[in-house]
Amino acid sequence: MLNTHLLIATAGRANLLGRTLQSVADCRLPTSFTGVTVIENGPACGSQAICNRRYGDLSVRYMWCAVPNKSHALNVALSGMDESTFVIFSDDDIRFTPETLVAYEEAAKRRCVDRFYGGPFGCDYEVAPPTWMFPYMPLSAVGWNPTAAEFDPQVDRFLGFNWAAFCGDIVRLGGFDPNFGPGSPAGATGQESNMQRRMHAAGMSGELVPDAFVNHYVPRDRCSIDWTVERARRNGISRGLARRARPVTDIALSHWSNSVRLVTSTAAKWLTSPLPASKLHFTARYRQQKAIGYFTGFRTSSGEPSRHAA
Repeated sequence: MLNTHLLIATAGRANLLGRTLQSVADCRLPTSFTGVTVIENGPACGSQAICNRRYGDLSVRYMWCAVPNKSHALNVALSGMDESTFVIFSDDDIRFTPETLVAYEEAAKRRCVDRFYGGPFGCDYEVAPPTWMFPYMPLSAVGWNPTAAEFDPQVDRFLGFNWAAFCGDIVRLGGFDPNFGPGSPAGATGQESNMQRRMHAAGMSGELVPDAFVNHYVPRDRCSIDWTVERARRNGISRGLARRARPVTDIALSHWSNSVRLVTSTAAKWLTSPLPASKLHFTARYRQQKAIGYFTGFRTSSGEPSRHAA
């Protein structure tokens, strides 16, 4: 019998968490739905009080993990679940649409062997960014809604606030790697990307669930030039960390391409420095920080040695 559960990681954003839980309560709930677990990591910032509010008939369980690391917190929450549980992963800044949870349940009921699942999303902007910045911003700040023909189940991955998998599949692969995601020692992004990359390597494939649609809240400061440049650096760190486990030839090629990017972007940044607000200067900074992040991640000796293949 299928058991569907929603797992939300939160850290320091109790004001947004209440909005997310209310949107879940407004959903059509699956017959297999067993409730919501909210796990707060790092300093307690009022999330327990938010979880204790009444959200109709929605069952909300609060957990706290002292370690300020999202991957570690998710592993703690999963350790208390039956491995047959179908877990929908989300964040504290998401607005669910009414049919999202039911769409996930229907996908899980027709489960094929070795699948994980995910859905598209839009953005709730506090202040929308200029359109010219979209190609440089992460998908989380732009939105993603591919057609079935555009989605490659052997390659494409879902974002951490809108995907699902059976608990046992994640546990079998060693859980989430604490070296990736919020709170990671090196500041790397992408704990869900790392997990799904390992799922692909283990022979699993992703299944797009088009009706599992959510909206991601994007605050004003995450639409700025400085934030986008900093995010490029953090994404570069993730790529550098992941590349360490690749064959030597792949590492050499990545080092060469990132070295070229670093040299050319540093020169372009210097040449465009008289125009600090220009798109050219922004592009140079973006490419430079992405390359710097890559080498930082590759050289980083993380606080916790990774047990996971990237």
